[in-house]
Amino acid sequence: MNDSLDTPAPPEPEPSTHPQQVILLGASNIARAFPTLVHTLRQGLSGPLDILAAMGHGRAYGQWSQVLGRALPSILDCGVWPHLRNGPIVAPSPLALIADLGNDLVYGAEAATLLGWLETIVQRLLACRATIVLMSLPMASLARMTPTQFAWTRRLLFPNHPVTWTTLRIQVDRLDQGMRDISQRHGLHWVETEPDWYGIDPIHLRRVCWPAAWDAVFSHWPDWRPGTGGISSPPGLLESLNLRRLRPAEWRLLGRDFRTPQPVRCDADYRLFLY
Repeated sequence: MNDSLDTPAPPEPEPSTHPQQVILLGASNIARAFPTLVHTLRQGLSGPLDILAAMGHGRAYGQWSQVLGRALPSILDCGVWPHLRNGPIVAPSPLALIADLGNDLVYGAEAATLLGWLETIVQRLLACRATIVLMSLPMASLARMTPTQFAWTRRLLFPNHPVTWTTLRIQVDRLDQGMRDISQRHGLHWVETEPDWYGIDPIHLRRVCWPAAWDAVFSHWPDWRPGTGGISSPPGLLESLNLRRLRPAEWRLLGRDFRTPQPVRCDADYRLFLY
């Protein structure tokens, strides 16, 4: 008799009860669309979710940044990393988005320095076994920008940083090539931004494109449900206002330091941590 015929089949593995971690790293594009992003993630991924977001208008990857009196720590040194480092490594693996690189160039950093910060962040995420999507710079729309348009944009958004468009464009080209090299070297999911996602404003996604654009970006993650990411029903006004009033773990206003306990939001299907 073949004893293997009498061996019971191994039990089916139980589904993981741990939340799916989603890590969003970026600046104004993530901040502007944040309610839509949260809604999109809840529609496109199976819960529960732990959403960790380091974002903000003018947010820099390697230095403190300040916009209209509000300052935020660098993404490289924010609370996302202690959160990941101190938590258990469990299935499912984290899903990560890196977007909105470039503000550091306006603040005076060179492309090589910013690429070093990006390399460090990628290495940290890979150590957590994260699936990483790296979103390209909007090179097509930046190519249409005139020196006059840049001058007005810089005065409006970065009045204390008198970088010239000629100097910045050289650094942007170097940053773009370096990002592509890092993506290829580490096997990241590279997302080329579509020219139609941008309008007169060459660096911010058009509001009408938010649902479709983010759905396309997140479709590179495993288990993403394409076409379900908030396209049919955007978040309501009250929900959007509630999400926008939430504050990060560490920030400054007019030189005064503030701390916010995390998570800032706990719902039935997700928790939200802002860093």
